[in-house]
Amino acid sequence: MNNYDDRSDFSNNDIDTNKEKKKGIDLISLLLLLLGVTLLAFGIYFLVEPKIQHKKQDAAAQELLDLVEEDSLTPTITFRADQLIVNGEEGQEETFFTIGPDGVESGTSGNGAENGSNEAPMVTVYGMGSLRIPSINLVMPLANNTDTYSLRVAIGHFPSSALPHEIGTGVYFGHRMTSDGRYFNRLNQVGVGSQVLIDYQGTRYTYTVDKHTIIPVADLASVVFRENTSEQRILLVTCHPLNSPIGQSPERILVEAYLTDVSGQ
Repeated sequence: MNNYDDRSDFSNNDIDTNKEKKKGIDLISLLLLLLGVTLLAFGIYFLVEPKIQHKKQDAAAQELLDLVEEDSLTPTITFRADQLIVNGEEGQEETFFTIGPDGVESGTSGNGAENGSNEAPMVTVYGMGSLRIPSINLVMPLANNTDTYSLRVAIGHFPSSALPHEIGTGVYFGHRMTSDGRYFNRLNQVGVGSQVLIDYQGTRYTYTVDKHTIIPVADLASVVFRENTSEQRILLVTCHPLNSPIGQSPERILVEAYLTDVSGQ
């Protein structure tokens, strides 16, 4: 008869098992910690990145405005096509930026050139003046186009519409950024009687607002391309409402004004 005592074996097995369990718990804890840190980093990035992007856009807009107001012979800024992107711009192109008489994209966005590499091409935005709306404390450069790139850094003049010194209606498009006061964010607050100032080629054109409306996006082309007036007028256009899904704003804010004064700057 064997009097073999196996208690020491059980004890050793328990110790080994506990060690394995502890290693497993430590590994899970480490993985959870890494996951937590990663999620925190992503959270901080998504919180901070839009603000960084806004600062870059605003800095570019200010650079173009400074060049325009310095009467630079070449008030232009150049950047890569994949820079300064505005959220939702792709979803809005056909109904907001480059509409033609039939209400579809007119193809005015080609202001860049392919560089023959995998890098995004460089694009140039051409400044033509500035726009001020004192009632909402807005000062922005004016670009001579309404293509995607121009509207990232400026308010765009629709090329086929009247220029400030011409008879007819000059049409100006701008983003309604979600941050208070940026670009046409507060255009909804511009009421009848407010003034809009456009500085163009050394002359200041002062307009007085006489109409503020909100229309379905499907009606925009009929307004932009309606029969020209015998007056000198402007039409400012932006998206509405702010809380719409990105690229799907169903309406447009229209602010219309007539010329009331022309003077030197």
